[in-house]
Amino acid sequence: MRIRVVLVGVEGPVNLGFIARTCVNFGVDELFLVNPKADLEEALIYSAKAKDFLRKAMIVDDLGKAIHDVDLSVATTAKGYSRGDALRQSIDLVSFTEILREQPVDRLALVFGRESTGLTREELKRADYLVTIPANPEYPVLNLSQSVAVFLWELWKIRGMQASNVPPQASREELELLQRIINDITARVIGDEEKRHRVYMVVTRLLMRARPTRYDARMLTYWFRRILNKISTRE
Repeated sequence: MRIRVVLVGVEGPVNLGFIARTCVNFGVDELFLVNPKADLEEALIYSAKAKDFLRKAMIVDDLGKAIHDVDLSVATTAKGYSRGDALRQSIDLVSFTEILREQPVDRLALVFGRESTGLTREELKRADYLVTIPANPEYPVLNLSQSVAVFLWELWKIRGMQASNVPPQASREELELLQRIINDITARVIGDEEKRHRVYMVVTRLLMRARPTRYDARMLTYWFRRILNKISTRE
């Protein structure tokens, strides 16, 4: 799924810089700016390693030009519900990501409004979905850059992209090898078959709940192999 972030009338260079950085953090493909008010050169100061991404942003003078070629467009809003207002009947972000899981799209546009006034009613009407982030009803309005980050994080989780700063999880094969070694140890030190089975089941379930990393599994395998070897030499 290709993601396009569309900022309508973005006003603050700090927000714009932070958003560009966040887009790179979460693998956004395109950034469109509709009639931006923020100083783009100043925004570069706050974009860290996303300067090239921000420089490549497409600047257009109408929202329609920013979303005309996508498969699905999403307008974002803090005011997601207003009784009797057909336009303000949003769905929450988690529900929207569940829809995407079931009905994936190739090109998705996320449309964010101005820091001061958000999106106009005419702009809201152009989107296919209206989505909101549930928050404290006494103050549900998030900072623009924070809203973008929350949306992109939720989408990151369903795009299946591999993060390099998270250790890889142990594979099924690695866990099964570890279980076989534990089973061998259990069979050698516990004579009662029923108790042996109970111990094995408890240890196996602990492993599965712990969701060990590949490194964890390898270290445990090394440790239990040493134990098994010690037991074998004493028999």
